[in-house]
Amino acid sequence: MVRHYTYILFGILFGVLAVMLIDLPKSDAADFGEAPMLETQVKDGTLPPVDQRLPTTPMIVTPNDKAGVYGGTWKMAQRDQRDHALLIRNIGYEPLLRWTPQWTTTVPNVALSFQPSSDATEFFFRLRPGMRWSDGAPFGVDDIIFWYEDILNNPAFAENVPEWLNSDGNPVTVDKIDESTVAFRFSTPYGLFPTALARPEGVEPVSYPAHFLKPLLPKYNANADEEARAQGFAGWKERFVAVFGVPGTIDDPSRWQNPDVPTLNAWVLTGIYGEDDPLIAKRNPYYWKIDPTGRQLPYIDQVSFTLVSSKSAAGDAAIAGQVNMQERHVSTRADEVLAANDDLQPFTLIESDMNALTLSLNLNDKDTVLRKIFQNKNFRIALSHAIDREAIIGRFTPGALPHQAAPRPESPLYHTVLARQFINHDPELATDYLAKANLTQKDDEGFLLRPDGKRLSFTIDTEGSDRFDMLNAVIQYWRDIGIDVTARNLARDVFVANRQNNNHHASAWGGDGGLDAMVIPINYLPVSAESSWFATGWSNWHANPESPNAITPPEAVQKQLALYDQLKATANAEKQAQLMRDILDISVDQFYVMGIALPLNRKGVVAKNFHNVPKIMPAAWSYATPAPTNPSQYYID
Repeated sequence: MVRHYTYILFGILFGVLAVMLIDLPKSDAADFGEAPMLETQVKDGTLPPVDQRLPTTPMIVTPNDKAGVYGGTWKMAQRDQRDHALLIRNIGYEPLLRWTPQWTTTVPNVALSFQPSSDATEFFFRLRPGMRWSDGAPFGVDDIIFWYEDILNNPAFAENVPEWLNSDGNPVTVDKIDESTVAFRFSTPYGLFPTALARPEGVEPVSYPAHFLKPLLPKYNANADEEARAQGFAGWKERFVAVFGVPGTIDDPSRWQNPDVPTLNAWVLTGIYGEDDPLIAKRNPYYWKIDPTGRQLPYIDQVSFTLVSSKSAAGDAAIAGQVNMQERHVSTRADEVLAANDDLQPFTLIESDMNALTLSLNLNDKDTVLRKIFQNKNFRIALSHAIDREAIIGRFTPGALPHQAAPRPESPLYHTVLARQFINHDPELATDYLAKANLTQKDDEGFLLRPDGKRLSFTIDTEGSDRFDMLNAVIQYWRDIGIDVTARNLARDVFVANRQNNNHHASAWGGDGGLDAMVIPINYLPVSAESSWFATGWSNWHANPESPNAITPPEAVQKQLALYDQLKATANAEKQAQLMRDILDISVDQFYVMGIALPLNRKGVVAKNFHNVPKIMPAAWSYATPAPTNPSQYYID
C-alpha cells in the first residue's frame, strides 16, 4: 500500500469508519451466497452458478455497520445534461487501486496485489484470476494491454497521453508479465502514480473490454471500415465512438449511453443516460466482491436515476420522495429536504473544496491587449480588493469565512499568506492598483479604457444558477470601479468546450484542492490544460512544448512546473510536502486565482431504512464521493 501524507488528517476525522478491504482465500462453492433474483436465473439455466461467476480470489468488503440483506432500489436525482459525474461517483469507480473509506491510503481493488519498484519507476499489478466482465467474458491482463496499445496510443483517439500517465514529459509504457501480472513503467520516478490511479480517472485502464471492442477496429477486423459505412457511419472511428463513447477520458457523457458495453461495476445500466427516465442500473451478476460471509455483492438490486433539469430540480425531487440516498446536488437544500421528509436523516460531508467561488482571468487570452492587462498582477489585486466578501457571504454562504484560492486551514499545506492576501474590501485601494496597472482613463459612462482606446470589457463564465447568482454579485463590485464585466451562465458542454479551445476571458468555478492540494493543484499552478483555466496555453506547454496550443510561460512559472514534476517523481512524503510548499510560495507571488469564501461542511440525505452509509465521509472529486465507502455494501431494509 502507498500512503500519501496529505490524507493523514482523514485518518483522524474518519476513524469512525470501520470498512476494511481484504482478500479472501480460495473457497468452495458452498461458501458463496447470492441474491434471490440471481438464484432464480441459475435454476432457470440462464446464469452459471455463483462459484463460476466469481474470481478465484474475490475481494471481501466488510460492511460499515452490519451485514446487509438483498433487495431494494437506490433512488437518486440526476441532471439530464452532463451529469455523468453522478454515475462515476456512485456506480463507476472500480480502478486497479482505490482509496480507503478514510481517504488515508490506496489499496488493491481490481488488482489482487500491487508492488512498486524501490525507485518508483515500475508498478506491478497482479490481477484476480477468474474475474469477469458483466457479460461473463473473462477479464484480465489482455484487456489492459488492449487499452494501452489500441486506445491510449492510438493516434485516431488522442493527441496526447493525459498528464497523470506521464512522468517528466514521457508517457507510461505497459507490459504484460504473465497471464495475471501487468507492469506500468515510467522513464523517471513517479511516486504519485498510485495516488493518481486511485482518482476517478484511474478507471481508464480497466474500462475497455477487448472482446467487445476489437471487432470495431481495423487492426483486428479488416472489414471494420466497410461494416461501419454499411451502417451509415463515416468510418470505423465514428462507429467506435457511437458504440463505446468518446475514448481516452472519463469526462464525457457519451461513455454512459450504450448499456451493451460490458463493465466491472456493481450495477450495469439498462438504458441510455440523457434519454431514459428513470435511468436504471441493475446488479452485475459477475460482480467480484463479497461480504465476510461469502455473499456476493451488491446487496441492493438496482439503482434508479430520476432525470431532472437542474440542481434545484434535484432538490425538488428529493423533497418529493424520489431520493433515498444522495449528496450531489441535494446538499445545498439538505435542511429543506430533511424538514419535508421524516423518513430521511443527514450524514456529514467533510468539505475538501477550498472555496465557494474561484475567479480566474485567462492569462493566455487570445485578445493580446486583454492578455497583457490580465497578466498584470496589479490588475488582479485591484479586482480582489474591490470585492466585499463579507457582504457576499452574508447573502450566499452565511457563516463562512473570507478565503482566497488556497488550501484549507485543516490541511497540513495551509498557507496563511496565500489564503489571506488582498482579501480586504477597499475600493480606494483597488483604484490605486488600477492606476499601477496604467488603467486610469475612462469613457463617458465611467468605464475604464484599454491602452488601445477601447472600453475595458470582458465576459466571465460559469455554469449553474447558484454559482451564477453569486458571480453576478461579485461583478457588480468590479463594475463599480469602472470595469465592464458581464457574467454568463453557460451550458456545461459549452463552458468546457470554450476552455478547451481557449475561447474564454475569465472563469468562475468551485475550489478543488482544499485538502487534496497535492493531488489536484490546478488552481495553484498551470498543470492541467483541462482544468487550469487561468492559463491553458501554459498548461499545454507543460504537457508538450511542441503543441500548437502551447504558450511558453514566464521563468517563475516554469520553475513552479519543474517543482511539481519533482514532486510527482518522489515517493518520500516529507519531500513531497516541502516541494508543494515551495510551489505554493510561488503561487503567492503569482496570484493566479482569487476566491471568495471557505466552504462549510455539508450534509447528504439518507433514508432511515438505508444502511451502511458512513455518518461522515470526505467530499471531493478526487475522492469520488461516496464511491470509496463501497456502495456495494449499502443495503435497504
